[in-house]
Amino acid sequence: MARTRGTRRARRERRLAQRSRDAMRALTAGALSLPGLGHGASAESAPLEIRSDYRYSRYAEDPLPSSNLAAGSEDRYEIDIHQFSFEAPLGDALDLGIDINHETMSGASPWYVTPGASPGDDPEQVMTAATISETRTDALVSGRFYGESTRTDIAGGFSVENDYQALNLSLGVERDFDEKHTTLSGGIGGSFDDIEPSDTDQYPERVRSEKKETYDVFVGLSQVIGRSTTAQTSVKLAHATGFLSDPYKQAFVVSAPLSDARPDDRNQLAWLTRLRHHFGRVDGTVHLDYQYYVDDWEINSHTLELAWYQQLFERVSLIPSLRYYSQSQAYFYAPFYTSARSDGLRSSDYRLSPFGALSYRLEAEAKIHTGDFAWLLTAGWERYTSRADLALGSVSVENPGLVSYELYTVGLSARF
Repeated sequence: MARTRGTRRARRERRLAQRSRDAMRALTAGALSLPGLGHGASAESAPLEIRSDYRYSRYAEDPLPSSNLAAGSEDRYEIDIHQFSFEAPLGDALDLGIDINHETMSGASPWYVTPGASPGDDPEQVMTAATISETRTDALVSGRFYGESTRTDIAGGFSVENDYQALNLSLGVERDFDEKHTTLSGGIGGSFDDIEPSDTDQYPERVRSEKKETYDVFVGLSQVIGRSTTAQTSVKLAHATGFLSDPYKQAFVVSAPLSDARPDDRNQLAWLTRLRHHFGRVDGTVHLDYQYYVDDWEINSHTLELAWYQQLFERVSLIPSLRYYSQSQAYFYAPFYTSARSDGLRSSDYRLSPFGALSYRLEAEAKIHTGDFAWLLTAGWERYTSRADLALGSVSVENPGLVSYELYTVGLSARF
């Protein structure tokens, strides 16, 4: 019994000590998705508690407006997403984690775009029937090794769908300088995908089996600027090769739809900068993120996100955010083609079209302590809208398949 009481006392003391670091944690919390940048401004030390997280999300795309529809179903994707993660320390310098995601999706998907019924009319979207039903499971196992001023992450995982399998590996390293005020990070990763489209008996023009490989490398720098401000910047390079077309999409060329055909290589660069500033008087933190992206398909994009993390009553946080996005089009993209390209490339995928998007989100978090357990309850809602007139540049013809959606999320985290 004495041993149990001593363990509980030690945990309470660690929690009390961590409260003095809450302001710095608020500066670095939130969407730090690049490898090596998700754990704050320094390499930190190994976690002392077991952590378990579960999150459920409901993603629902708006029905396609009937004025944009040439054929098929107006109903678009609805996806149920279950995310589970578990992390536990093994000694003073190592912790292991596992992340599992499972998605179930149903609905209809954009297929190809046709010219309007009369010259000068807007193009119309041909959708699939609302009979698509798919599942996807992702699993990732990771190990983190902590040194005096370094942290090394090694991870491997897989993704399985009925028509797609992928294996991914990554290695990341962080090193602290200047009493943990400066952190340099870097890493490499790779993904190896097998693509086996379904319904090839009904659609013989589809490929039966293809492969794709993606390699990426990144380097980042984090800096603590005084007691209330941190900044991060990072550059990520990626190279994809193999089958990069979408086997389920087509493009209307002259008078008939043909299979989507994209280049076999793609080089991408993303530069991300983040700023966090904590306002002690109101116990709130502003998050400002900007990302510039460019690739050799001639797509370039800008993403700007502004969020406010407001602490209420010590255990409740409200997080409103606003994100703006704009991109140009791929050089081979067109809503439809009046003549075939000499290089044989073609795609009418709305994701390669020029457009802008605006999304706003509201999230709430509540902390609850019960005995040796610390719980975190989260709930969020997001609204996303994309249109041609939201783009930075002028768009002559809007793709009729642009998506808008709502996302609802609830989550529960435990520390013990």
